[in-house]
Amino acid sequence: MSFKDQSWEKRFGAMGDEAEGHFEQYATETLKLGFVRYGLDRPPIQMHRLPKHLCYTPDYLMSGCMVEVQGVGRDQQVKVKHDKLNSLRWWNDFQRPGFDGVCFYVWDSHKKRECMFHLSVFDKLLGQGKGQLDAFAEGKPYMYWAADDVFAEAA
Repeated sequence: MSFKDQSWEKRFGAMGDEAEGHFEQYATETLKLGFVRYGLDRPPIQMHRLPKHLCYTPDYLMSGCMVEVQGVGRDQQVKVKHDKLNSLRWWNDFQRPGFDGVCFYVWDSHKKRECMFHLSVFDKLLGQGKGQLDAFAEGKPYMYWAADDVFAEAA
């Protein structure tokens, strides 16, 4: 069974940790920039009661942007829930000179590659007819893009 088809509870227990560790190494060793943990990391509260913008606060804050970390596995699809994508667009409105809003860091555990890019790359790919709609097992809709398309556009 693929990761996306597993129950929310199984996905919740495993998601994010590996990709976030790679981001922290990437920020420190490649970018040589500082970061702080910013978003909520499996908090012991009822997230469904919070406004979506708070639930989907970007994972990290850096001097020049907020960073959402995403992992990619064997299926080679970069998946972003609709609610998350809309909330990240809201956070992206905080752009100003010297602060680029929301960026994504993607770690591909299958091909052992990484990239970092601005949120607008997803919209650019959608404009090119790339990107599809699907839903997780519990019914939450998400958009997905082929990892190769995302990595190529981010280069």
